[in-house]
This record gives sequence, structure tokens and C-alpha cells, in this order.
Amino acid sequence: MRDAQTGKDIIGAEDLAVDQNRQRLIISAYDRRASEKAARQRGPAGPNGGIYAAPLATLFALDRPAEPLALTALTSPDDFDGGLRPHGLSFNQQADVISFVNRSYIPKKSGRWKLSPMVKSIGAQGEPILMKDTPTPCAANDVLIDGSSLYSSFDHSACNWRAGLEDVFRLKRSGIAGSSGEALLSGVAFANGLALTPAGNILLAATRESAVLSLRKTQSALTEEMRFAMPGAPDNITINHQGAAIIATHPSLFRLALQRKLGIGRAPARIVTLDHDTGAVSPLFDDPSGKLFSAATVGIETAQGLIIGSVVDRGLLVCKAVS
Repeated sequence: MRDAQTGKDIIGAEDLAVDQNRQRLIISAYDRRASEKAARQRGPAGPNGGIYAAPLATLFALDRPAEPLALTALTSPDDFDGGLRPHGLSFNQQADVISFVNRSYIPKKSGRWKLSPMVKSIGAQGEPILMKDTPTPCAANDVLIDGSSLYSSFDHSACNWRAGLEDVFRLKRSGIAGSSGEALLSGVAFANGLALTPAGNILLAATRESAVLSLRKTQSALTEEMRFAMPGAPDNITINHQGAAIIATHPSLFRLALQRKLGIGRAPARIVTLDHDTGAVSPLFDDPSGKLFSAATVGIETAQGLIIGSVVDRGLLVCKAVS
């Protein structure tokens, strides 16, 4: 895939959502490694990303195209202070609104750049929406819109050198914040992807616990009801057309870190399905070498097949269902 305006490859399709009414895939993408590298320097800001939409029929009809699929971004980076680098994504079908964690960068007095994430929203066709900025934890990762409620996961409690200590010692200091920025859940080791089950529970990927948590909502908090062990470190979670959870897991966080931070090697990719009622976990896709598609962070399953996105790889991997 490439950006139709810039002509550049689309890298880092971190998160995906399906717009059922329009039968299209919504894509959140930015080159995270390049952005982080630029932020450490006293030069220009890193590259922008974009929110894209692609017809599902087109994606599943492609068969090794000679030219990359050209996608037009739904909105311009100029519409966002600090640029457009969308991370976790949520699509509210009823309101026709796309919400996402925008990992913008603002200049510091030192001449370097400071990460300043904020939950932003646009209309389904990219139109700007005048909404009050949501107080967002500095380590905001994913977002979930449930009716009038907004939830955002934060993968660390700190956003400086202390965040590294949380990783090294697997400290349980992350969780989920509510629409006013208040903590609704804490005590999680690297809280990551969010999804809403058909029964109304919130699923949370506890990446460094190799588990997915099923949470019950109350007026002022989220309570863990069930915990499902995962064959790897879970990342983003989506719900398929049959109500099952589709979970991207990382078999090796070490190899993921080597590729994402240093550009070394290819991290393995694994997608599994979780039956929330029985707790059964079944494999959907497994690439131990990462040669076909590396470091998968999200999977979307429809009746037509499986679509996989990655934090570091180019484009998407499309697996057609056997008819």
C-alpha cells in the first residue's frame, strides 16, 4: 500500500477497524521507528502517518498486485497540532466517528521533541469534529468508545526513564483511564489493546503478563472477572463477525524490540482467536520466522478472510477464506 498523495509506502498499520455499513477497512498507520528516531534529535519532526480506508472487496480481490494499492488519507496532518501519528483506533458505527490515540510531538526548549498523546476524533469521511480534548495519560496506547463512554489504555505509569524500569522488572503499574482521565483500572503489566465483547465486557491485553483480561464495568471502576492465558504477548484485540475475539500476539518480545527499535531481524507474528464463553484459544495465523509478515499487532477477521497489520512492516497481509 502507498499514500496516494505522497507516493510513499504505508508503514506501521498498527491498528484496524471495520466499517460494516460501508464495507471498508479503517487503517491507523505511522512509521513509529522513524518518528521516535527523529524525536531524539534536534532536527525536523518525524514523518506523519494517516488514517486510511480501503474497500474490503478490493483488498480480498487483490492477488499479488503489480503496483501497491494507493489509498487516500481521510484527513490531513495539518489539522492536528504536533502532527498526525495515529496509534490505537476505535470506530463507533452508531455515531459514525473514528477515534484514535494521536501520538503527536511538540517542541521542547532544548530543541528536541516531546511525545504528547491525545485522543482525537474525526467523522467517518474524515470531517473534523469539534470535541473537547480528552485528558489522556502520557503513555496512552489504545482507545475504546462504548456509547458515550471513552476508555483509553496506558501501557506505563511513567513516560521517562522510569518506564524502562517498569519493563525490566515487569511492574504492574499500567491500566485503563476513563473519559475524564481518571484511572478505572490499574495494576497491569503493559496494558495494551481494548475491545468490547457482545455481552458488554471489556477485553484488555496485558502484554507483559501474556494474558487477556475480561473486565466488568461498574459506575466508577473496571473489575477483572476472568483471565485468559495467551500463547505470546497480546497486542490489539478485535471482535469478528461471529463475536469471537481476534488477538495479535508476539511470540518473542525480545525479537520484536530488536526489529522495532533497532531494525534488526524479523519478529515472529501470531494471530489467535478467543472464545470468551469457553476460554478456548485457537490459532489463525503463525509465522515463526517473520519472513512473510513480521511483528503483527492486529488482526481483523471477516466472512471473506483475515487481514493483518503490523507496527513495523509495510502494508497489510490479506488471507482469503477458503470457499
